[in-house]
Amino acid sequence: MLSALVRDIRFAIRSLAGSPLLTGVAVLSLALGIGANTAIFTLFDQVLVRMLPVSDPASLVMVATRGNHVGSNRGRNMQSYPMYRDYREQNDVFEGMLCRRAAVVNLGIEEGTERADAELVSGNYFEVLGVRPALGRLFSMDDETARGQNPVVVLNNDFWRLRFAADPGVIGQVLRVNGQPMTIVGVAAAGFRGVSLGYHPKLHVPVTMKDVVTPSWDDYDDRRTRWVQVYARLKDGVQRETAEASIRTLHKQIITMESQEPYFDDVTAYGKEQFLKSDAVVLPGGQGDSSMRNSLDTPLRVLMGFVGLLLLITCANVSNLLVAKAMSRQKEIAIRLAVGASQRHIFGQLLVESSVLALIGGALGLLVGYFAAEALVLLAPEEQRLALTTTPDARILGFSFAVTTFAALGFGLVPALSAARTNLVATIKQHAGASSASHGMRVRRMLVVVQVVVALLLVLGSALFVQSLRNLGGVEPGFSTTNLVRFKLDPMLSGYDVARTKELYRRLSDRLTSLPGVEAAGLAVVAIMEGNEWDSTVTVEGYRSAEGEDMNPHFNSISPGYFDAMGISIKAGRDFGDGDVEGGKPVVIVNETFARQYFGEKSPLGFHMAFGGGPSVVPDMEIIAVVEDAKYEDLRGEVPRQVFVAYQQNDWASEMTAYVRGAASTSALFSGIRSEVGELDGTMPLFDMNTMDDQLDRSLAIERLVAFLSSAFGILAAVLAFVGLYGVTAYSVSRRASEIGLRMALGARASGVVGMILKEVLVLTTIGLAIAIPTAWWLSELVSSQLYGVEARDPVSMLASTLTLVTVTLLAGLLPALRASRLHPVSVLRAE
Repeated sequence: MLSALVRDIRFAIRSLAGSPLLTGVAVLSLALGIGANTAIFTLFDQVLVRMLPVSDPASLVMVATRGNHVGSNRGRNMQSYPMYRDYREQNDVFEGMLCRRAAVVNLGIEEGTERADAELVSGNYFEVLGVRPALGRLFSMDDETARGQNPVVVLNNDFWRLRFAADPGVIGQVLRVNGQPMTIVGVAAAGFRGVSLGYHPKLHVPVTMKDVVTPSWDDYDDRRTRWVQVYARLKDGVQRETAEASIRTLHKQIITMESQEPYFDDVTAYGKEQFLKSDAVVLPGGQGDSSMRNSLDTPLRVLMGFVGLLLLITCANVSNLLVAKAMSRQKEIAIRLAVGASQRHIFGQLLVESSVLALIGGALGLLVGYFAAEALVLLAPEEQRLALTTTPDARILGFSFAVTTFAALGFGLVPALSAARTNLVATIKQHAGASSASHGMRVRRMLVVVQVVVALLLVLGSALFVQSLRNLGGVEPGFSTTNLVRFKLDPMLSGYDVARTKELYRRLSDRLTSLPGVEAAGLAVVAIMEGNEWDSTVTVEGYRSAEGEDMNPHFNSISPGYFDAMGISIKAGRDFGDGDVEGGKPVVIVNETFARQYFGEKSPLGFHMAFGGGPSVVPDMEIIAVVEDAKYEDLRGEVPRQVFVAYQQNDWASEMTAYVRGAASTSALFSGIRSEVGELDGTMPLFDMNTMDDQLDRSLAIERLVAFLSSAFGILAAVLAFVGLYGVTAYSVSRRASEIGLRMALGARASGVVGMILKEVLVLTTIGLAIAIPTAWWLSELVSSQLYGVEARDPVSMLASTLTLVTVTLLAGLLPALRASRLHPVSVLRAE
């Protein structure tokens, strides 16, 4: 059995080597099809499939709340720390519960200071996850005692190797976290990078050290502020649904108790009622919770669909080539059958040939997939690149092998079955093969129809995504990006208190404005075009809100000069000034959308508003200006209602983003800005410095990636459809040479021959389009959420894609048709 297989493999290799052009085209097609699938799956697997590298990730869950919250939410799926403690101490369905919070710190090592991602964690964090130490010890509940009493850290393994050269003597060393000395007690196991894909903390800090890690805001014991994510491990035998039912009961008891607090005296009856309707949910936690996964989920699923279709058209193309080869070998196969070979053996031998071809294509496809994945990572948003690896592992190799096997069967079965059914008697006769050739042509034409169907789907998809990206690129953000530079800094992480931070920001604004070549400069707490937002409930003077109405406009805290720096016009009123300071009369500025929503055609100037929506809330912040509308979170969203407050009037301070507009090129601004910040405080890290044009480009990174890949797949599909149809038409012309010669001898004109052949091409194309167009119409809604400014069933895109494909198919048929029209009747008939 084994020796027979070896003989078949050797024969297959000789056979493939005997047709180098066909083999080369087939291998290249397979390498591209399998490589594209491998590249996209490399990302798909890491982002959407893989579980956390922890003990028994399937039993991990996340406990979150759904419904109205009275208070602040500082992130997705957050709980208050007191709520977490209540859950941990009173539940009977979990083996353990942990909490965590992502943070950014200034990390002092030796004489330098660097900005580092960190994670506040409960004392049982590593125990619940089942993560072991690589060095030293990890945290325990003894490290979650009194507030501020646990100045210890655990390093991430990658950071330990990179920054400390895997020095085992690191245990006991002291780091400065935001200026506070903290002792290294351990290093986490290799491969563990936290529970949020795309966020890899360099160090873990006990949650009790929150005051040091997040000095700009407190809320440690505040039940009205949700700021920690809560994970739990189910007890043996407890299902997620059972745990959710139990936690819901506990949640109801807790929020009922909370609703009796004095805070709720200023909450409307409706607001309190909605709060009491909120509920706990227990979500799968084995993959963690990641904003990166949320943003890439649909795009990666769409791209996996694209490469699946591409593999289908690749298989059809290679199958078409092998059918042509099998048709040319019919006499050889007939002779083998005549001397005793069985149809089963012929079928098996041809399938072995297909498998060898697939393995060669698969091996090259794995190589193509690796380099393609490397390129895709470079195209991904910058903050997501570190989370992705392109090194093939067992999962990638397994997937590539599965795709290769599918391809071998997908393109090998049809020609193998077709050849194995060769009519022995008819084939050996003179003029043999007509019947088999006719059958082979029917098979090849069917495969061409499949290629046309799939090609149209891919070309249409690429057209929609390219148009969507073009539409986004043409969106007016409401501010000018020309010569606009931005950067961030956070004095609070360098030991500044609120007063010193505000004074530093004031001095920074003055210095930036006076820089040579600077037209304007301003600061903002919320950096725009980053997907972040700050909203809050408000009460507006003279406006009666309906029950349940959304009274949560977007806010930003800014400095004087911000609107000039951004190129946002003040339509009425005045900008913030030096007199708008803490303790003075509180003032706000609103945008046009806010003014229309709450004041209609009236001027809002002189009216007042306030934070909060309770019955005792008195609007005390005067509206002093209306500014033109501008985008906030991203280019996709509608312009929100916006309220701007003066940062100098806040009783708090935080990280801010500075915007500096130059009179000419921005390149000269970078060094000047660094110099000015260095003179103010040379130890303070300045980060995220780039131009606003770059930031807009970064905000469209995912859309650009999808548009680029879909275009590449669409072009490749059109090329494969061209090759397939060209091959079928050229073979058909060669088989009908005598017929064409006879027609021309009887007076047929060259144009008539061309028309006859193109008519056959159009018939195949029309059949394919008749199937493809309704299929595309049916599937279009699957991509609608990823489009902007264009409908998934856009008739213009459908028409353009159809015309493109018709043009491709006509070109594929035109070349052999023109060759046929040049046949010399006498030469053809003499050859017959």
